[in-house]
Amino acid sequence: MAFPVTVRWRRPREPEHFLLRRRSHGGDPNGTVEVDVASLDAKEHPRWTDSTAGTPCTTTGTPTHTEIGFIVPDGAASIRLRFTVRLQVSGHDEEVLTFLQRLTVGGPSRLVPDAYELPRYAGRLRDRGGQGNVRQQVPSWVPSGRVRRFLGHHPLLNVVGGRTVEVDTEFLDVTNLWWMLHFRVCPNNIEAGFNPWYLEPVCNDHPARLRVLLNTRVTPMVWFATLPREAGGATEDKPDLPDATTVGGYVFFRPIGSAYAYPSTNAGVLTEPKHATAGMRNLCRYLLQGHTRSQKTKITGLPDWHQLLDHSPDAVNPLGGYGFYPCGMEYALDRTAPRLLAENRSLRVLLLPVPDRDSDLGYGGITGPGNAGRVSAALRLLWSRGAFGGPGQQLLRSGEPASPTPPQSGLSAPAGGTLRVADDAWVGAYSSGGHALWALLKDPGNRATTSRVLVFDTVEFKNPGVDRLLSTAKARGRGLQVRIVWSPYAMGGPPPSGLLTTMRGLGTQTAVFPKTGAKYFQHPPNADNLWADYVFADAKPWKPEMFPPRKMNEWWHQFVVFAGEELHDDPRNPLSVSFMEATMAP
Repeated sequence: MAFPVTVRWRRPREPEHFLLRRRSHGGDPNGTVEVDVASLDAKEHPRWTDSTAGTPCTTTGTPTHTEIGFIVPDGAASIRLRFTVRLQVSGHDEEVLTFLQRLTVGGPSRLVPDAYELPRYAGRLRDRGGQGNVRQQVPSWVPSGRVRRFLGHHPLLNVVGGRTVEVDTEFLDVTNLWWMLHFRVCPNNIEAGFNPWYLEPVCNDHPARLRVLLNTRVTPMVWFATLPREAGGATEDKPDLPDATTVGGYVFFRPIGSAYAYPSTNAGVLTEPKHATAGMRNLCRYLLQGHTRSQKTKITGLPDWHQLLDHSPDAVNPLGGYGFYPCGMEYALDRTAPRLLAENRSLRVLLLPVPDRDSDLGYGGITGPGNAGRVSAALRLLWSRGAFGGPGQQLLRSGEPASPTPPQSGLSAPAGGTLRVADDAWVGAYSSGGHALWALLKDPGNRATTSRVLVFDTVEFKNPGVDRLLSTAKARGRGLQVRIVWSPYAMGGPPPSGLLTTMRGLGTQTAVFPKTGAKYFQHPPNADNLWADYVFADAKPWKPEMFPPRKMNEWWHQFVVFAGEELHDDPRNPLSVSFMEATMAP
């Protein structure tokens, strides 16, 4: 018997989104969403991925920009859903989400998702520049012509009531569009409308790890996602993760001083020119690692190269030098990922929403309820784009049963095990990013799904921070870790001992840095802070007047994100451990 089915890409009663307007079936010719449904009879069912198999289903009702209805004809054994989102921006046309799903007719007029197919993407680096220009390697992701096939349902798809197919389009992968829109060849020592640091090989030998996502549910919309080398994916030599690895997210709030206004109501969200300059420069400040004295000659052709150092080059006025040095978050991810896998069989993906100066506290709706769900949506999209795991590794949600038979049946790529989305999230903040962190932890649901809080000398720590940490500890107990790096600048002093005692009594694991306490915050020479001795070594012999307390106080605030306690020769020595690495470690 024939029956209707609805394909929906927005939640019930959720308004349409300007990036998700229907293109197919009489929709907006400039729309982005293409939905094709074909019915398959019993003979066509086994070869469901063959585009010549099947008959297009008739649409029913009035399609909207949030859903479209079809009629499954009498005698259909299954249907094939092809769902694609393509964005057209400034003359560029890029696919940002696509998959093929088979849904078998099971029981009385009900659909059961039982198999799906994805493109297998290849990561490419294109060399640009050189000689009189900055050399850069521009990444892109293209379908390789091969596919990934699995049993069950695509991680972004759910079937409700047997007749409503819901596709989670909260995030879209706009990485290719990002580089197409913003990349520019830069003459040596000139930014020229684009900051080249992230793509310059001496600064970064792994630029394909970065993904750019747009969130269609909250503002601000732009998010960066970066993955450790251990995550695998299409650009790695050993792509498989250990079977049963759990993949989670770490949402980090940068200071709102890094914000700039960009629109979240039209495609200008991607084309805003400041993304390419201020946006990339600030991103690099957090992701990249600083260059040592012996390495600095390799970067002197880059614009503002002194901002890529890990030390003060000023021999006369050491505090007058640029103090906002790279924090090395990607290096910390790479260093800690093998240990997380070995000890917990887990992996973390770093997510950095881009603050918008025009939104509330810079982060708008991102700090509202549903943090774990947003993180899950981002991870499920990243997996479908081949960003982590091997080609034969299926991703399941927490608690979701695995298929009874291995995926990839009949394909050359063998099954490599199952990965799972973590049901919790890490959340962290630095400086004025604390406004967003404490706002996020105000929500009981966010507290209940937070497994680690990472605090880097944030504002408002005493109020409301202390209360929010206690409430989170009560909600999570032994399932929570709190790691705090403080300085006299924003927090004024270390966390109250009573707070730590109470949280530990609730089972929460706590760690406070620096371990040497206030001894760390003394200007060089300081046996308790060899990192500071290293940073200011060019100014030897040191004199007390070189380090006025007020100015030094501002430097301590920077030390919490780019420095640490364990230093051996220089920060790039494998034995050195920054605060960033210490907080991400198991």
